[in-house]
Amino acid sequence: MYALGLQDIDIDKIEKIPLAERLPSNFLKVFECEIPEPKDDEVLVKIFGAGLNYNSVWQSICSPLSSKSLIEGHVRRNSKDIHHLKNYYIFGSDGAGIISKVGTKVKNWKIGDQVVIHCNVVPTHEKNIDDMKSLSQSIWGYETNFGSFAEYTCVKYNQLLKKPAHLSWPEAGSYMLTLGTAYRMLASNNGAKIQKGENCLIWGGAGGLGSFAIQICKMIGAKSIAIVSNFEKANYCKSLGADFVINLSEFGSFEYLNKLESPNYLFWKKFKNKINDVINGEVDVVFEHIGKDTLGFSIYILKKGGRVVTCAASSGYLAKIDLRYLWMEVKSLIGSHFANLQEAEMANKLMINKTIKPVTKTIIKFDQIPIFLDKMYNRENVFGKIGIKF
Repeated sequence: MYALGLQDIDIDKIEKIPLAERLPSNFLKVFECEIPEPKDDEVLVKIFGAGLNYNSVWQSICSPLSSKSLIEGHVRRNSKDIHHLKNYYIFGSDGAGIISKVGTKVKNWKIGDQVVIHCNVVPTHEKNIDDMKSLSQSIWGYETNFGSFAEYTCVKYNQLLKKPAHLSWPEAGSYMLTLGTAYRMLASNNGAKIQKGENCLIWGGAGGLGSFAIQICKMIGAKSIAIVSNFEKANYCKSLGADFVINLSEFGSFEYLNKLESPNYLFWKKFKNKINDVINGEVDVVFEHIGKDTLGFSIYILKKGGRVVTCAASSGYLAKIDLRYLWMEVKSLIGSHFANLQEAEMANKLMINKTIKPVTKTIIKFDQIPIFLDKMYNRENVFGKIGIKF
């Protein structure tokens, strides 16, 4: 079968290049490999649609860790998954397709079923236990092999969800990672548990995560404040139901950190006042995934007792924060990572029931994946989710 990702020889070359000079498309390539054979608790899925996520950017530039290191870590935690150790690494943490083979211990799924794959990999799911806290937990197509950028993929049967009948394959294959993540961050008891009437500031409102966060706020009755970088993205967020949109291009230069990468308090105060004026109130929750550039400000902008919930760090993961605004104003900083099975199922039901609509704004061909990962890395004007048509 054909697949897209990296091979050992590519990783050796990439790690010799300074990080600032690495670009996702430099070494990503299509290669041929054998079709994986599912184990007892796995299924083989023929992929018909997939989606791009920022973790494929990190894999492509081998930062902060290479796929080889990540998958070796997964196998150390899950010795039965030794078949993931190959001399190649297939990317892709979102996908949908049709089951073509099932293992002997597979329950409730059969050959021919149309499925969406969620990316939470654990040996078994237990009710009333948050398996995102399991020591064995990994992310499919990032910390495990056989991702969705291939003709076939091999996944645990407990990663399967029913495909919404009304969605195309690229739509079905591109929403689960970001929808599940946004659901846990905002709606779940494991996240911010946002309430009706609260104000939620959403960084990157026009992105995949932000697009779903806006809809979840609307569903719950919370007010969303979408932060965007231009008028096109502002109009897109309004079309999703954002209550307030703050277009950064209207406010001039933005320096959350000074030249020494310390908090720019003067700017923080100025921007906080502008946001509070726009919403005629204060921010209860911040939906954070930018990281280094914005985390300190996200904590600062909250009202007393507010919550920041964070799931990523696209601008960098070593962030500086002023702890005074955390403890003296009794605020909370909540870490969140994808979703457990119950949360993924709840999020998927929202898509099946059409409570949440897909945000797949761009559909690309398989050979365009490296080009669009470059666009994500360079923060070019791509918004919503990017779907891949097979």
